[in-house]
Amino acid sequence: MDLFEFSIQMEKDAEALYRKMAENAPVEGIKKVLLMLAEDEVKHRVAIEQLQKKLDVPAQKGVALDIKTVFEDMKADENITTLSVDAVEDYKKAVEIEKRGMAFYKEKFEEADDPVSKQLFEALMKQETYHLRTCENLLDMVQKPEWWVDNAEFNPQDSDQY
Repeated sequence: MDLFEFSIQMEKDAEALYRKMAENAPVEGIKKVLLMLAEDEVKHRVAIEQLQKKLDVPAQKGVALDIKTVFEDMKADENITTLSVDAVEDYKKAVEIEKRGMAFYKEKFEEADDPVSKQLFEALMKQETYHLRTCENLLDMVQKPEWWVDNAEFNPQDSDQY
């Protein structure tokens, strides 16, 4: 499997996981966050497919600022403090997928020898970093909901990263 096929499959797998998790989301806000992450993964896949075909890859806006708004709204949701921990394993898996994605795109960024590839892999690395922080927040939310409501911080620097 070459770099492009591997990257495309990795994005498809992440999208499928987020959509599956969204189906089982305990509250509407979590479902919304997971679907936003899934849509980001679709954008990543399309960008990689364009690079594979040697097409121009336009910059894509990530969802960090949109997710921040949803997280802030969820802090006011009374149902957050009664979340079940049933989804913990899925959220842990999502954290690991994002860590692998970040490491993979960092490696490909360092190996890339053309500016278009470097730019894409750098953008993907930044967006996967934000996805990782988002998944870690979701994991904190289901493992310790009272702490999360009182202490969680969402401070994205821009649309793509913290």
